[in-house]
Amino acid sequence: MLLVAMAFVSCKKPAGYGDLSINIGYSVNGKPLITDSLCYHNEAGNEFMITEIQWFISQIELQDERGDWFRLDHKEVEFPFQYTTDWVFYIDTNIPESQVLEIAPIPIGTYKTLRFVFGINEEDNQTGLFTDPPESEMFWPDVLGGGYHYMKLNGRFVNTEGELASLNVHLGIGQNANHTEFYQNYFTVELPLNLTVTENAENQLNLCMVVDNWFRNPNLYDFNVYGSAIMQNQAAQQALKENGKDVFRIGKTADNENNTSMKKENRLAEGFKETMQKAAPKPHFWSWKNVKARWEQLKSAS
Repeated sequence: MLLVAMAFVSCKKPAGYGDLSINIGYSVNGKPLITDSLCYHNEAGNEFMITEIQWFISQIELQDERGDWFRLDHKEVEFPFQYTTDWVFYIDTNIPESQVLEIAPIPIGTYKTLRFVFGINEEDNQTGLFTDPPESEMFWPDVLGGGYHYMKLNGRFVNTEGELASLNVHLGIGQNANHTEFYQNYFTVELPLNLTVTENAENQLNLCMVVDNWFRNPNLYDFNVYGSAIMQNQAAQQALKENGKDVFRIGKTADNENNTSMKKENRLAEGFKETMQKAAPKPHFWSWKNVKARWEQLKSAS
């Protein structure tokens, strides 16, 4: 009865506190991410597609005008106590509801800085932290350092042979070539903002992952150089860690749309329509052989 009473009290929002939600978005080349479409090129010249992005963000904090930091936890907790997982958030482009982080009530006021850990820090990133999917499926093998992936960015790219190869940009704990030393590759991000949290409003903050920046600055990231799998490649992990400092932005709603996956049928139709428009002045194109070949090519790319 005591636990029930305490839980009931904890669920009531205290006076002087406001609700907050963080909307997660993704952009590539300045436009909302489109998954499952071979439509992107990076500065290394790789042609690629992204199928999914699964990642952890943790230790989210807001700094107010006085310089004080306030940590953000999950809005719904099982008990009125704070466990490690209360401040670790799992985000998955395949799970729409995970793209909105519902935060426990925070003090009203104006906040000027957002700070968070990309991934999970060394103290918290322990094997067994999560027992249920989808979080548990992010496990990082114990032989590689244990704990959990920081991110799985999956897709495909066109390799030097012109074939589609797997693209598995998996970030987590690294190790040296002799497998005798581990490296922590999580990092902290600080972003300026102007957020006012009021008591009776739907307070929202938009956080955008600029996906193409993972492969750009300061390190030019070439999929053909680093390969399809990098879990044991600390050079690749380090390059991405350094690039990650420039990946996140505080965005406006219009610029920070959630992941938009164009359906396969729509992509095929749009691609075929474009082909027909280009071929209209060329009567020799209109043979069944050419039409069929182009259609099969579009299906394979999709």
